[in-house]
Amino acid sequence: MASIRSWQWLGLAAHNRPGRFSVLLFMILALMVVQPLFAGHAFSQTLLTMMLASVLLSAVYAFRASKAYFVTATVLMVPTFVARFALAFTFNWTVELLATVLSALFLLVTVVALVSRLFSVRSVNLDMISAAVCAYLLMGIAWGFLFAAVELVHPNSFSAALLQSGPSSVAPVIRSLHTFFYYSFVTLTTTGYGDIAPVSDSARILSILEAVVGTLYIAILISRLVSLELARSMKEP
Repeated sequence: MASIRSWQWLGLAAHNRPGRFSVLLFMILALMVVQPLFAGHAFSQTLLTMMLASVLLSAVYAFRASKAYFVTATVLMVPTFVARFALAFTFNWTVELLATVLSALFLLVTVVALVSRLFSVRSVNLDMISAAVCAYLLMGIAWGFLFAAVELVHPNSFSAALLQSGPSSVAPVIRSLHTFFYYSFVTLTTTGYGDIAPVSDSARILSILEAVVGTLYIAILISRLVSLELARSMKEP
């Protein structure tokens, strides 16, 4: 009873209480805030693995009822953890590329699951809004991993010195992953500060795709949420 009164005091009805997608959103925001703060430190690889694991496990928990997603996520998640665990002990180009690509694929699969969920619901609540934000943020993070993979395969694909130089026990892309996230969200939101620009063809193609997908996502999602809210308001007396 006390818990119910607490949510009512905050102005949240029962259907608007934080749920599984709100938990996922919290984990994503924690990853985005914590990872840049400790980039370059000796334990940044371990910290990234832990933060990413929290996001992946939260995503699996959020879609625990979906067998197709659970199987796909597990197939991608297990080798991702193994590769990232290996990077904590030794740097290997192939292992880092594998871990980076698998991380991106898992996040993109989660984005597809979130968008599918958003287009299957019949009403809008706080948890569905959290799901919409999760999909948008995960797109930015996934593309950040893809940009990192491009830099691994084609060095100097960007005009800025994204990879931190100097001796370190941390894998090069991991040391600069926060910069790839930064460039990804600048591209996703079409902000374009101009301090980083794609140079190689693969980097330019990925940048175009992200900008287009980000713009379409916002336009289509807002239309979807508005139509659901209008339908709900029309049914109310």
